[in-house]
Amino acid sequence: MRLVQRLLISHALLTAVLLGAAAFAVVALVRMTSLLTEIREEHLGKVQEEEAVHQAAWGIEVAARHAILACERDPTVGPRVASSMLAPLHQLETLLAEHGESIQPSIRSTADHYRTYARYVIEENTCARLFDPVMREKRLSWDESLTDAWIAIVHSLHEVVLEREAEAYAIGATAIGVGLVFGALAVLAAWGVARWMARGVTRPLELLSTQAQQVGQGNFNPIAPVGGPLEVQELASELERTRARLAEIDQLKDAFVASVSHDLRTPLTRLRTALGLMADGTTGPLNEQQRRVVELARSACEREIRLVSALLDMSRVKSGKALRREAGCLLDDVLLRAMEDMRSEADAAGVELELKTEGALSPALLDGALIERAVANLLGNAIRVSSRGQKVRMVRTVTQEGPPGHDASGSSWARVVVRDEGPGVRPEERDRLFERFFTSPVGNNASTPGIGLGLPLAREMMRMHGGEVALLDEPGPGAAFAVWIPLDRPVSSRYSSDATPSLSPSDRSPA
Repeated sequence: MRLVQRLLISHALLTAVLLGAAAFAVVALVRMTSLLTEIREEHLGKVQEEEAVHQAAWGIEVAARHAILACERDPTVGPRVASSMLAPLHQLETLLAEHGESIQPSIRSTADHYRTYARYVIEENTCARLFDPVMREKRLSWDESLTDAWIAIVHSLHEVVLEREAEAYAIGATAIGVGLVFGALAVLAAWGVARWMARGVTRPLELLSTQAQQVGQGNFNPIAPVGGPLEVQELASELERTRARLAEIDQLKDAFVASVSHDLRTPLTRLRTALGLMADGTTGPLNEQQRRVVELARSACEREIRLVSALLDMSRVKSGKALRREAGCLLDDVLLRAMEDMRSEADAAGVELELKTEGALSPALLDGALIERAVANLLGNAIRVSSRGQKVRMVRTVTQEGPPGHDASGSSWARVVVRDEGPGVRPEERDRLFERFFTSPVGNNASTPGIGLGLPLAREMMRMHGGEVALLDEPGPGAAFAVWIPLDRPVSSRYSSDATPSLSPSDRSPA
């Protein structure tokens, strides 16, 4: 599924939630409008009819009162006041004919009384009948009934309005509650969709980023498949093609380096032998100037041999054929041999070497030559960064605590710490110390120590044993590198016991 399809789905989901909330709000508004319509059409319409009948009946009452006053002033005005009562009587009769069945019985009964009364008064002897005490008493009673009926109508209307108002409030409260629910659902949906989108895109990208970093660091293992949008999967496929091509180029490079190093080793060894014979005087006595030239040539030859040896070791370590286990290997003897191998270089630099062992060790199943090479690399680096008169100390202990990140439960480890008194490692270089061919000037010395293969080779060799090499984070001058060697754990099955032997001691100079 492409990213645009994911976006469409997420937006459609949120739109559906919002449309649901809007639909419910519309339904609530329609219901409230229907309540208002019901009040207006049913209840208010009926009240208006009853009000018209009430006003018409009251009009007869008002006309009778005016007629009584007129008759009191002039008893002969009977026919004239009788005609004044015809209009309200006609209006009342019309309203009763139209709405008589729909209005309340109390209003209708009182209106019938007023209609009969008006007909009675108009018929004859208007003034006499208006002054009739009995009829006046009845009018008073009808007036009270008419007033009570109207009060009851208003009260009933008020109750209906309150009832519909409560229903409207209930609908509004329900609409608000549902709106809040839909709002919460929208928030949750937005959060869920955002999380789904983020996880669907960022997690594959993070995985690809991690694998790309591994490829950049020289780890050419196949790229693991990733999910997510098709664009991310296409990126993963492109990264896999790039990794495969880089792995092929790396293999070609390793094969070329191994071939060239092997071809260079034989003539360099012969050249070193020839220079050694010349220096020993086998080919004849040398004067002081000739001896100095021979020593310079031997020094240059040794540097080239160290370079070739380091490249060969790197090729063998990467191919997994550098480990040869030896039963009954004594680690302290291996450390002594590594120190003796570096003794001449330390003496030339004016650096003192010191070895201290703590705790007894039993013979172990180790590749002594490989460990000697790794320790010699560490000693060589320590000697190069030290100034004349300083010390390089090597301390071997036995511990149950393995290297960081290793499960050391039930295992015994030999821990070898090589500590110098040099300028130490700058913080910005700590993460790159074990990169191949990484070099950096040390202290005030502008030259770069070695070719940048000593530490990577030492770590690879120790990892082949199931151990580790790491820079210790300790205060004080200088740097300290620790080597962990498992004493009672089987080595990795990746390396065979009949592997190609390591270099001879004469070729094991650190790079």
